[in-house]
Amino acid sequence: MQTEPLAGHPSSDTQTTASRAEGDTPRTATPPTHVLVVDDEPLIANTIVQILNRSGFVAEAAYGGGEAIEAAQRIRPELILSDVLMPNIDGVEAAIAIQKLLPKTRIVLFSGQAATVEILSRVRQRGYQFELLAKPLHPIQLIKHLRQE
Repeated sequence: MQTEPLAGHPSSDTQTTASRAEGDTPRTATPPTHVLVVDDEPLIANTIVQILNRSGFVAEAAYGGGEAIEAAQRIRPELILSDVLMPNIDGVEAAIAIQKLLPKTRIVLFSGQAATVEILSRVRQRGYQFELLAKPLHPIQLIKHLRQE
């Protein structure tokens, strides 16, 4: 008895050799991008993680800059999405520390504060450049932006 793969199940995105007709070229699914979402407000971080996970990413949350640095070392994400203004270690300082550890990791910052532009200007003077998104983050625009290379 043959069953259809479940939607969203990994086997629905790839064909196995046994099921391919001779001469067909195999399709390979792009592995999901591992994303670390950083925000000191757990509700925001967890909501973004859910949106990303439902959109094909593999996402997890960290709830502050220090936790983000530790998590980045452990999971080595391809992408970090971080709030800028957080207590103790803010998103910019965490981004700089992570960029030093993982130079190929893409870092996208988000903030609802106008002062963030000034902060990023000072960061550029230190030799770093990060993408910046404005809060509130609309889920469709967020996914579209993150899928850009």
